[in-house]
Amino acid sequence: MPSTIFMYCILAYFFSWSAKFLMSAIDLGWIPLFVPKGILDLLAKFGPSLAGLMVIYYEKGKDGIFTALKSLTRFKVALKWYIFALFFELILFFIIAALSSVTGIPDLEINWSLLRKSGWVFIVNAIHLTLLTGLGEEIGWRGFLLPKLQSRYSVMIAALILSFMNSFWHLRIDCLKLLLINDVSGFAALYFPDLGLRLLISTPVIFIIIYLFNKTYGSLLMMVIFHGTANASYEWLKYISGSNDPSFALPVFAALLWLSSLYFIPAIKKQGKKGELRTFIS
Repeated sequence: MPSTIFMYCILAYFFSWSAKFLMSAIDLGWIPLFVPKGILDLLAKFGPSLAGLMVIYYEKGKDGIFTALKSLTRFKVALKWYIFALFFELILFFIIAALSSVTGIPDLEINWSLLRKSGWVFIVNAIHLTLLTGLGEEIGWRGFLLPKLQSRYSVMIAALILSFMNSFWHLRIDCLKLLLINDVSGFAALYFPDLGLRLLISTPVIFIIIYLFNKTYGSLLMMVIFHGTANASYEWLKYISGSNDPSFALPVFAALLWLSSLYFIPAIKKQGKKGELRTFIS
């Protein structure tokens, strides 16, 4: 594996996992609270982008950093791609809510009287999460890693590598606590099903992201918006269902994503054959 790709992955995992280990140790009372946990949480969330900026600077210097920041503020993108990035996953979760009302599967009690207010909830969460999770990750995953992978591998191999690296990075603090107290069986029972579900969801999502990335000529802004609104869409489902943890709906979400991949897999393969894969951000 090329050295800068390896360097990026090590840094992204180091920043985020170190912060999560420290938060876990603080929660367990092993070490005192020496910095606000909010700072550690930000480091955990911004690990991928921080790593991306460091490796971009290593490869391209200040010009590379300038290009990445410029891509975040390049608003001249066709309106249809803004609509796509903003509402794609929200539409899928709306379908899940409608299916639940009609069939009872998944078992969500949807309060449709909250529909209008839920729109404002979505907008507020979209702004917040775009700045937090979108900006915290996308400079790394899509600003550096995706174009680098597309420059070296076929689009499908790039998608699978990116899906695995991204899913494996999402190590939850409650899993870490079990590992730290040497509850290996408890860790395995919680972590591996969670990793499996993440892979099941993130793989078709990566197909969609690659399609959008290439169609918008490597726009980091579109990547950040898509990421933030994707997370906000799940928060919308929480709000309209009154459930703090509607994770039992995620297998249905995964099924809808894989159904959509019947279009996106051939589409990104076509992008590869036509030489439309973006090997840099713009």
